[in-house]
Amino acid sequence: MPKRLALSLALCLTGAAGAAHADTLPTPKVEYSADRIMESEMGTITGKVYSAKDKERSELQMNGMQMVLILRKDKELGYMLMPAQRMYQELDFSTAQKQSGGPDTDDVEITKVGTETVEGHSATKYRMVLKDGTAGGFMWITDDGIPVKMDMLSKSGGDKSRMTVTLTNLKIGTQDPQLFEVPGDYKALPRMPNMPGPGGLPGAAKGMIPGAGR
Repeated sequence: MPKRLALSLALCLTGAAGAAHADTLPTPKVEYSADRIMESEMGTITGKVYSAKDKERSELQMNGMQMVLILRKDKELGYMLMPAQRMYQELDFSTAQKQSGGPDTDDVEITKVGTETVEGHSATKYRMVLKDGTAGGFMWITDDGIPVKMDMLSKSGGDKSRMTVTLTNLKIGTQDPQLFEVPGDYKALPRMPNMPGPGGLPGAAKGMIPGAGR
């Protein structure tokens, strides 16, 4: 579904999840944090991203609800956190990447376009097109390998949807290791591989664009 894939790209372009693109796109060379804004015709979703080597934390705020996904490539594990319930679910890494919406790079054609300045940062612009023709657009990645913006258009039948994802307040620096750990007072839930993650959110959360995963 194009809209879901849009969010998928958005979630997997800002941290450890981006490893799936290691052969085709630059990956972050530094640790960083940023605010993330996802905008579509269905509304705006705000959140935050924290990234360190082989670790990523993505937070989404939607309708007053917070969802958190931690990806730990170093452990080959992922964690879906439910702060309101103080619960979490452990996922194997491949399942966690699917929950974050990471697409198969074999399905995407990537072309370097040029350089531009985005949010005050010099960035290389890449054109991204799904080989099945259902979605395409652009991604801007800084010299440090940070995806600061994505602008994508997806289509399904005669319907078209656009989504942009932008990182603001980008701060490069060492991140607190505890951001990538499950709080000690959270209760574990049984593993459920098919449990929907952020990529499975309904409504405005379903779309296609930049910000998360390496």
